[in-house]
Amino acid sequence: MDSVFNVMPKQVLQSPEGDNLHARGRRGAIRERQVGIKQIAAELGISVGTVSRAMNNRYGVDPSTRERVIAAAKRVGYVPDAAARRLKSHPLWRVALLFAPFVGPGGEINPAAVATVDALRAEAQKRGLEFKVVEYRNDADVAERCEAGEFDAAITYGHFEAGTFEMLAQRGLPTVALQGWMRAGRVVPVRVDTHTAAYEAVLYLAALGHRRVGLVAGPETELHHRGFHEGFAEAVNEFSLESPSEWRVELPADRLNVNGAAGALAPVLANAARRPSAMVFASDWLACGGLEAAREAGLSVPRDLSVTGFDNLPIAAEQQPPLTTFDMHLDLLVGAVFDAAMRLLDNPMLAGAEMEEPRVRANFVKRTSCGLAPRKD
Repeated sequence: MDSVFNVMPKQVLQSPEGDNLHARGRRGAIRERQVGIKQIAAELGISVGTVSRAMNNRYGVDPSTRERVIAAAKRVGYVPDAAARRLKSHPLWRVALLFAPFVGPGGEINPAAVATVDALRAEAQKRGLEFKVVEYRNDADVAERCEAGEFDAAITYGHFEAGTFEMLAQRGLPTVALQGWMRAGRVVPVRVDTHTAAYEAVLYLAALGHRRVGLVAGPETELHHRGFHEGFAEAVNEFSLESPSEWRVELPADRLNVNGAAGALAPVLANAARRPSAMVFASDWLACGGLEAAREAGLSVPRDLSVTGFDNLPIAAEQQPPLTTFDMHLDLLVGAVFDAAMRLLDNPMLAGAEMEEPRVRANFVKRTSCGLAPRKD
């Protein structure tokens, strides 16, 4: 893991002189706050109301103006006490998980995604945060929730277009993009390094003597799956392995499940004269489909076909044979997500670009679904 932020204790809000605003009288605190707002407004040539809306992430402020206001506030050492006012009416930080999973034809969702949501919920409870899962419908719905002040920070998980992150960035909402890529405004990504995992899987298979390898992953437009495509291609090229395009399966979003993987792999394995001796899968769920396709083709795993997955779900160890996979350290991942969220919440002027990008590296878990390459290799 490159970096995982430590939880920072909630800071007592300070005036420019360092006094505790909450320890002073109400009149003194208000007077100090107004001086800060007026100073910024005068410096930028805009109204006090515009400065207030910008500092409190209210609707109707141009993104460039908001950036100018935040920059000016940093120069004069002004820190708004919006967080204190919010804590008075909402004692707990409210964090929403904007969830946009890939859903199969039967409504099925990758068990790894379900496990991640459960882990996020448990971590939020442990930290004393108010947490809710919001099914993502569209940007307009999220924008309306933001304007209504339904939550103080967001975690995005699943499929989101760039426009969603741009909308969240414009509103200055503290946002952690789980397995995302966008870094703008107050948005920071936290992700698992799937590129390295795919590379290591191919490296391991090559060490076992496999020269013909294939891949089953999702759309390259998605960061998680793009890492698999790129890491796999890098290793195949480096070790001069055989892997024609028909062995590199890119499943559409609605086929990222057991049946989708099994169906896509069936024609690849049916060609006895020319088929891979090992397959890399971008999830344990997809790898289970690979095991099913191998059984249907009359192949023995790992004697005829070696298989690797990713996620280290409980079902991986229960397969026959138990599945070689990668443990993505879900506890570290959700910890990194909330560490980043707390940093953004505790510092109203901290931008995503000023933060390190936490990245969790998965560990290889060797089981018996991989073996030496068949002699004909």
